[in-house]
Amino acid sequence: MRILHKWKKTAEELPRFWFVDRLHHVVNARASLDETERRIDLLQLMLDVATSNEIKDDNNSDVIPKKLQYEEVVNNAFLFMIAGYETTSTALTYCTYILATHPTVQEKLRKEIEEYPDNNESDYDRVHNMVYLDSFIREVLRMFPIAPKATTRECNTTTTVCSYVIEKGSVIQPDMLSLHYDPNLWGPDDPNLFIPERHLTRRHPVAYMPFGQGPRNCVGMRFALMEIKSCLVHLLTQYIILPGDEMEQKFKILDVHFVRQPEALYIKLAKRF
Repeated sequence: MRILHKWKKTAEELPRFWFVDRLHHVVNARASLDETERRIDLLQLMLDVATSNEIKDDNNSDVIPKKLQYEEVVNNAFLFMIAGYETTSTALTYCTYILATHPTVQEKLRKEIEEYPDNNESDYDRVHNMVYLDSFIREVLRMFPIAPKATTRECNTTTTVCSYVIEKGSVIQPDMLSLHYDPNLWGPDDPNLFIPERHLTRRHPVAYMPFGQGPRNCVGMRFALMEIKSCLVHLLTQYIILPGDEMEQKFKILDVHFVRQPEALYIKLAKRF
């Protein structure tokens, strides 16, 4: 019992438990606000659902409770914060690796950024029309999908695909890397080469799926892309990205966790001004 008590105390000191505890405080504080103090954000939307009346399911006459438990609100808030943390930072790691190893691409990207000067516009308005920046990020995520094993779907009816019978209830996981490097989908240029312009050509809708596909694709896709674009614009405006010592030796992609990331990345930053 003494050991269990000691472990419980240690576990509660972990960042995850601290973060969840803080979220409980935030949710409780927000739920106690009156209507005049109501905010318009994701947390408020979840709290609205948690306090709404019951509705009927469209598919049958059963009454389905629309309410979320407050614990579910906390857990979803935790998921939104954590799911976008390591994935986005890893995507930026790959972006900086490509920029360090492809100076011509970096310079072309910087020229496009300079065509849209910062005139006190929001980052969203500024990057919205940067076509090469968008193609650059798409090509990075094609060659280095962050979570290739995260997309799974359950087959809802028995079907046959290329002579293979897939039974209802089977869990399917697409081979994302094979799709992203298929020359029939990404030719005529070699898919192993980094060529952002290939994304200006219309491709098969499921040839590219770093965020999944269909109605259950990554809910944070647009936000993540906006984060990456904003960060790259500010970074390239102020710095030149150069290869660091032992960059290639340490750039070994680890595929043992949910996120596929390099062991380490060493770059150098040279101030432009």
